Amino acid sequence: MSAALQPLADALKAAYEQRDAKQLAPLLAADVRWGEDCHSERDVLAWYERLRVEGADAQVEEVLVRERAVVLGLRVSVPARGADPSRVWQTFAVDDGLVVEIRGYPDREEALAFADAAPAA
Repeated sequence: MSAALQPLADALKAAYEQRDAKQLAPLLAADVRWGEDCHSERDVLAWYERLRVEGADAQVEEVLVRERAVVLGLRVSVPARGADPSRVWQTFAVDDGLVVEIRGYPDREEALAFADAAPAA
C-alpha cells in the first residue's frame, strides 16, 4: 500500500459515491486513457456523464491502494440496459499524482495484477 496515493483513493471513492463526474476532473491527467474510445480527460468525463444520464449506479464496496494504482471494487447497475447489478473492479494507474490510465475488470485478481504492474511514476 502506498500512503501517498491514499488521498487520491479517497477522492475517487467520493466522486463515485456522489456520482459526480466533475469531481473526477482534477484527478485525471489531460491524456488519460480508458479503453479504446477514451484518450483524454474530456473523453473520460463525457463517458461517465453518459453513464450517469443512463441512470448508472456504482456502489463502492472496496478500495485498494497499491504503489502506483488505486483499485475500486464496485457494484454497478445500469437500469436502462436491463442488466442485473454486477461486481467490477476499476483500476486507476497513477503517474505524478494523476490518473493516467483506467481499466475495468470483471475479476479482482486481474485488476490487482494490472495495478501492481502499472508503470512506475
